[in-house]
Amino acid sequence: MKLNNTILALAAITTGVIAGLFFGYQVSVIPAFKTLSDANYIAAMQAINAAIPQDPFFEFSFLGAAVFLPVAAYLHRRSLRSLRFLLLVAATLLYLIGTLGITIGANVPLNDALAAFSLHSSTPQQAAIARSSFESPWNAWHLIRTIASIGALVLVIVACLSPGLRPMPARRSEKTR
Repeated sequence: MKLNNTILALAAITTGVIAGLFFGYQVSVIPAFKTLSDANYIAAMQAINAAIPQDPFFEFSFLGAAVFLPVAAYLHRRSLRSLRFLLLVAATLLYLIGTLGITIGANVPLNDALAAFSLHSSTPQQAAIARSSFESPWNAWHLIRTIASIGALVLVIVACLSPGLRPMPARRSEKTR
């Protein structure tokens, strides 16, 4: 397999793993957590947020997609008008802004704030306030990054199925018609 196709496959796999993780969380964990008490919700989120960044498979996939997508686009740049190149650029931007950017700019700061909350020295009312200030914004940002990661995956899949080096036909100007 050529290097450009290997990198394209790795971009698709890592993007797919993250899209699947975020989708699975969106449709199973978030609804299930709505049934938890405030203290149990906070404890569960703190445990998840402490564990997931330490998982090497998560790190490889999450950061790998951020590396493999732009490298795949670069390797398929031979014709800047090729459909594959344009799809990979779009997938890269969607992933970097909508998945990685939102995670770093929104979800991680919320996670850090929740990690600083001490369940052991708080009242039930304080736990309720901590949960309400975390849960809705975190879930909203998570939904956006889930949609972005799925969108990036769709673009990568279409790129994989599209012609690689055949340029798209040039637009004819009004004068040549």
